[in-house]
Amino acid sequence: MIKSTLTIVTALFVTLTYSQVQVRLVDEHTQKPIEGVQVLFKSLVNDQNEVKISDRNGLTSSGLSLPLLLQLSHVSYTSRQDTLYSANQQISLQPATLSLQEVIVTGQYTPQSARNAVNKIKSIGSERIEAQGAATLQDVLANELNIQFSRDNALGTSGLSLQGLSGQNVKVLIDGVPMVGRSGLANEIDINQINVNSIDRVEIVEGPMAVNFGADALAGVINIITKKEGMNKWQMDLALHEESVGDEYSFFDEGIHSPSLTFGFKPSDEWYVQGETRINHFGGWVGNGTDRDRQWYPKTQYFAGGLARFTKDNVDIYYRLDYLDEVIENLGGITNQDNPNEEPFSTNQDYVSQRWMHQVQANIQLGDWQLNPVVSYTDYNRVTQEYTTFLTSGFETNPVDVQDTYFDTWFTRNTISKTAGSWGSFQLGVEGTFDRAGGTRLSAGEKTGTDIAFFGSAEFKINQKLALRPGIRYGYNSIFSAEPAPSLNLKYDFTSNTQLRVGYGRGFRAPSLRELYHEFIDSNHNIVGNADLVPEYSHNVNADLTHNFPLLNLTTSVSGFYNYKENQIVFLPPPPERANEPTSYTNLTTFKTTGGRITGTWKKKDLQVSPGVAYTGVYQRLSESEEGVSNFVFGWEANTNITYTWRAPKITVSTFYKFNGPFREYRLQDGEPELQQLDAFHLLDVTLSKKIGSTLQLSLGSRNMLNVGAVDNSFSTGGAHNGNTGQTSVGTGRSYFARLNIKLQSNN
Repeated sequence: MIKSTLTIVTALFVTLTYSQVQVRLVDEHTQKPIEGVQVLFKSLVNDQNEVKISDRNGLTSSGLSLPLLLQLSHVSYTSRQDTLYSANQQISLQPATLSLQEVIVTGQYTPQSARNAVNKIKSIGSERIEAQGAATLQDVLANELNIQFSRDNALGTSGLSLQGLSGQNVKVLIDGVPMVGRSGLANEIDINQINVNSIDRVEIVEGPMAVNFGADALAGVINIITKKEGMNKWQMDLALHEESVGDEYSFFDEGIHSPSLTFGFKPSDEWYVQGETRINHFGGWVGNGTDRDRQWYPKTQYFAGGLARFTKDNVDIYYRLDYLDEVIENLGGITNQDNPNEEPFSTNQDYVSQRWMHQVQANIQLGDWQLNPVVSYTDYNRVTQEYTTFLTSGFETNPVDVQDTYFDTWFTRNTISKTAGSWGSFQLGVEGTFDRAGGTRLSAGEKTGTDIAFFGSAEFKINQKLALRPGIRYGYNSIFSAEPAPSLNLKYDFTSNTQLRVGYGRGFRAPSLRELYHEFIDSNHNIVGNADLVPEYSHNVNADLTHNFPLLNLTTSVSGFYNYKENQIVFLPPPPERANEPTSYTNLTTFKTTGGRITGTWKKKDLQVSPGVAYTGVYQRLSESEEGVSNFVFGWEANTNITYTWRAPKITVSTFYKFNGPFREYRLQDGEPELQQLDAFHLLDVTLSKKIGSTLQLSLGSRNMLNVGAVDNSFSTGGAHNGNTGQTSVGTGRSYFARLNIKLQSNN
């Protein structure tokens, strides 16, 4: 008996000591696998050692005897030493102080570090989005310099501007595919119609990116990279988000209620499938209104999505589906309220938006050649439904469609890239877009537009310090004649810690089908499109100097830009002498913006501080005469993000502050330009996050802590929907939120 027991114990000891040891390396914050970690295994039993590199799943292994001393190093992470006593273990690495090596993809031939890119690209990761407890993408971007937001209370939509250029000049992409659904008179994408919980990171490129992404990219590109991989056999992420709107909150009604669920399954090493769903209910905000006629309308959004991805050898292909169903409620006034003989009722309207977005993308590596085909189809429609509610009985009539607009878009981009030895690389591509639109908000008949473009660029490495990337795009448009759009970017490394980037780009934007054929005529509106519009063209020059102070754990950046836009498309009412004519779109000859920015990132142990300041000027023409309009109107803004991690209890405290200086612009007053102003305001968010074990994370926070609601203005007009009230609503007051993230996964 004793002999048998000793035999079993010996066998177990030999098995545990000499079996294959496997280590999985993950990011401390995101828990994502880290590829390319150098691992030095040193056996504490004998003098043997070996060096291994982790694969794309973060895995590496050793056949040496346990216990082992591990020395871990990676260019983007802090080096670490650990002792391994078990055969399988997961080890977390902390990101390095500075993010010069973070991987970006927007406008690149292949994924590469931000440090090596010729374009200056800002990346916001999912860990930052979670740290802000964001319910919408606007919650995240509102803290960024050079980005401002506006709100149309009548439509319940949000617009943005970048580098002083309005949102119709900003290309919004989902995984590199243009987002469809521009609405309102400003013809902008509402970024709050994106499921913020599906975002892996957001990449922002300021300045024209017409060569790579075509029209609408005069101001820059916002590329939303979605989550699309999982390392375990299965994983589930459940998030519960509850938030007040100002001081308004109740279960299932007032406030924000936003549960979401994502489930990923990996049936084999080659396949990964994912499903996701989210509800985002915003109960509206009474503000200065009434319970029925709220200042911000209630909104309910239903998001759903799916992903199927196949990866093997040199082929990576996936299909992704994103679905949106959004309902904005506009409760009308009460009729017969004082009539005892009839039941009081109200005529209400719902603004219903639906979008189906399908996309198939592939990345095929053939030696030094890389192929990237993309095909997508988006079906977007917005309907205004009207119904009557009898307030005593609660009876509601069936909704009737009174207005509708639809947009269908087929999109394809196919690129081929090649690394051509030590001198550099190049890319050639062809892109096609087919748009179809119709509905009661457009003039009679279905409208179509086709755009086909060829583009190419090359990156020349002149020497170890200098890289040049010239590019050009030329295409065909079924409605307008197209002109070439060239670009030239330069990156010069003075030292390993100092980089200069300079770029020139010619951007363009063709009038949208909405601007050409818009028709909105009723008792309160007289708005029509303009079929005689011509495309906008712009010239942009930008520069950025970045310096890293390694001994101070500090990175600083100084940047500047200048935009000159021709034939700017604007929405203007007729002059007083022709007041009975419809309001329409028109081309004005000149629009210019210029500005500069200074930012920094400092980190010491577990504290990170990122301050910045920006100064932006805008020159605009409001008529054929420039009389009364000064050259530029300037404004400034500043922000500071502070994050501190208390390691022992696993608590992180984050603050996000932004000062929005006075916003001034010229508007027409009795046919003459007049300088008017929106007063300055401050935004401050504070979040505290606590990790509970390996599966739970609880976040508590306050948004808009300084309780900003309406800001004074001197605007004489507020567009098609907002007259002058002396104030502009920029927030809903101080709110509080709680968020619980539950992450479950298999052990393999």
